[in-house]
Amino acid sequence: MLVTNTGCNKIWNALAVLGQKQATGKLIIDNGEQEWQIYFCRGLMLYATGGLHQTRRWYRAVSQHCQNLKFNAALLSNEELWEYQLLKQGITQEQITVEEAKAIIRSSSYEILFSLANQPVLNLNWHSYQKLTSEIVGNLALSISELKQVIEGAQKLWERWEKMGISEMWPEQAPIVKKSVKSQSRFSAASLEAINNQFNGQNTLWDIAVQKKQCLALTTRTLYHFFKQGLIEVRAVPDLPSPLEQLRLVYCGTNRTRIPIACIDSTLTTGNFLEQILMPKGYKIDKITDPMEGIGLMAKKPPQLIFMDLVIPNVNAYALCNFLRTAPAYKETPIIIYSGEDSWINRVRAQVAGATDFLRKPASANKILEIVEKYLKSKKQQSKSQSNLVTSQSLVLAR
Repeated sequence: MLVTNTGCNKIWNALAVLGQKQATGKLIIDNGEQEWQIYFCRGLMLYATGGLHQTRRWYRAVSQHCQNLKFNAALLSNEELWEYQLLKQGITQEQITVEEAKAIIRSSSYEILFSLANQPVLNLNWHSYQKLTSEIVGNLALSISELKQVIEGAQKLWERWEKMGISEMWPEQAPIVKKSVKSQSRFSAASLEAINNQFNGQNTLWDIAVQKKQCLALTTRTLYHFFKQGLIEVRAVPDLPSPLEQLRLVYCGTNRTRIPIACIDSTLTTGNFLEQILMPKGYKIDKITDPMEGIGLMAKKPPQLIFMDLVIPNVNAYALCNFLRTAPAYKETPIIIYSGEDSWINRVRAQVAGATDFLRKPASANKILEIVEKYLKSKKQQSKSQSNLVTSQSLVLAR
């Protein structure tokens, strides 16, 4: 018997049928909050991607199987399936072998299938299109039998995870030493520095396991001891910018006309996450970690949209939202509550305080873009027109 888990059974049944039918296209899987994609070509799996940390997962897989891989994102034909395109590029340039590339595909699939293993509800949608036949290169794809081995491995890891009783922590979360621990004198300065460097809130459990070359469950079980002792906590972290997004960041660095967006959050993590997503799309993120000081600075150049967390030290977020809404400068400004404190009561309170919309944290890049474009699309088009006009006038003057 392959698996007993409902999520894995559903995925395996779908993949087995696609393999049997020699299908070409992509299987889109979602749980209402996240979305994953599994690409097929003639019944073979090309790549599995999506979820919270698409780019982090890619860099982890590359570091495991081919650290010397160098690639040129400028040569990518499009954004879809960029990971597979980069693997093709590495093979064509003889930087990696087909087997090394397949190992990267297996690692990525393994992480995704583990994420899907515990999902009680999964929606599957198949999109068939033949253009993927031009993507496949040599034997760079997994057969159904190879994919079955990956699913079995992911299921075994999930069963071990449950058996160890560590489900309060999740691989996409990043451990960080609590502030109260940093001030305790029972740790030597050297020990405290070592702990802070390792558990700095920037590396996820997946990242740490790969860095240590350990099993994810073993690494997490060790950290769970510190977690239960109250020495560390875990938090959500954003994805890293993809190679294509990094190119856009470079491009946008020369673009002087950007729509300002404010992010009111007690940490820079959220602001950095929004910046990675929105800067390449023509927006500028003003990060405000101290509202008492930041609101005054923000007034000098009012943002076109505001993201705001509900958990802000020493500040009542609902009162702050109401203050902004009643201020003439922000009367029409979209205020998006972006918080992990998601409940029916919080949504109602946010609406009463004047919030325009509510987005649960952490949200995917697509969700962030979707809500920003919903409220700022017309302003973005206007800004682009003005930028084009200035460029045209500059060209005329230069003649």
